[in-house]
Amino acid sequence: MKFKDKVSRVALRVSLIAMVVLSIILSAVIWGSDARFSRIEETSNQTQTKDLGQRSLRDIYLPTQTFYFKNKKMYQVYDTKNNLPLEFSKLTQSLRPLLPIRIWSSQTKYEKMLRNPNYIQLTYPDQITISLFLTNVRKNDSREFNRIFVSTTSSDYIYLGNDENHTLYRIRLNDVSFKTLIEHIRNAQTQMPVTLEKVHDDYLPFYEKNLSLPVYSYLTNEESDSYFVYRLLGSNNPTQHSNGDTITYSNGVYERLIAAKHTHNYEYIDYQQDQIPKTISRKLNDSLYFVRKIGLSEPDLRFFDADDNTVIYQNYVEEYPIFLPGKYKMRAQVKFASNGMTINFNSLDLQIPIPTNGEKKTLIPTTVAMDELYQKGYHRKDIERIIIGYTAKSSNSKNKKLVDLEPAYYVKINKQWKTLDEWLNTNNQLDNAGKEGLVDGL
Repeated sequence: MKFKDKVSRVALRVSLIAMVVLSIILSAVIWGSDARFSRIEETSNQTQTKDLGQRSLRDIYLPTQTFYFKNKKMYQVYDTKNNLPLEFSKLTQSLRPLLPIRIWSSQTKYEKMLRNPNYIQLTYPDQITISLFLTNVRKNDSREFNRIFVSTTSSDYIYLGNDENHTLYRIRLNDVSFKTLIEHIRNAQTQMPVTLEKVHDDYLPFYEKNLSLPVYSYLTNEESDSYFVYRLLGSNNPTQHSNGDTITYSNGVYERLIAAKHTHNYEYIDYQQDQIPKTISRKLNDSLYFVRKIGLSEPDLRFFDADDNTVIYQNYVEEYPIFLPGKYKMRAQVKFASNGMTINFNSLDLQIPIPTNGEKKTLIPTTVAMDELYQKGYHRKDIERIIIGYTAKSSNSKNKKLVDLEPAYYVKINKQWKTLDEWLNTNNQLDNAGKEGLVDGL
């Protein structure tokens, strides 16, 4: 009997010790929950970057313009038979070079390089990071560049240039030949004489003469609200509320999707995504992850612009971005903030090009366009960029799914993109970029 009591006391003590240990473990988990949850954003972002894949990144972060020299004169070129930036991307996607070396940061040397006739240049619409271009460098390498120099006489090196700070990086190559690419560039169908002019932080192509560009027509398609509700809010029967020209779908208090009733514009807000990416590389990676979460058609979707915590993606026709009419002009725009992430996007998908009668539209020389802005009262320091883009407009035909794309100058002032005519016809006032932008346009 005494033996049984002794066993019982030992068992009781062991049980008590086990319960104390378990209590300590549970307490540690609870006490450490704040630190653990504070790392959710970092872990989530790492997973997102991994899920994208390097190839998919390169598909979106492609150069969009190509330049070369003929008889010491610079030309912007485009070829309908050969996608020149894509050719370059395929040649360099498997590069395994050493870490790019910074050669110098000098405006004088940089501008001399820009005028060097022995190099072909490919440019991005805005700065990207080295880690998005090369697969073997650190993923957090946020050194920026927007211009690539390819020698026409040697395949030993390529150079990455940053227009903003005049920095040049050198990359040593092995077993890469650009001979065919250079031949395609020199024989490209469309060749437009240009000069490079410094505007704000970039060297932009200025077209010296009147430019005649084609008008395009496309059959379109669009997804229904339910498609985006399912992809963004899930299948948990989100609530629905109609208010004037918009419908708001909500998934609890953390997510909502606002859909315009008469246009293809949407706004998605996720209040849980309240961490602003700390590096440029992470910001570009994460923004693309969320754009892909929407489920937009991607064949011609490209990175277009980035400011502070906002990243913009546009569709392209040839080498030109396509803008939508109205106050909201972007295909997809991701804005990170400490109170949540917002994505504005448009569901209009350009699917099938329609043969046209060869209609073209003439644009004035870039210097003339700049002079018109000066006469209106804008100063050169106000103008961040001036480019050629295409405006999507409803076709005059009875087919509502048919849209026309017309070329126009687009100017960025105060971080807003408008056509040249829009800036000339306004009183230098900023548009409200809020909810009202959803209800106008296509």
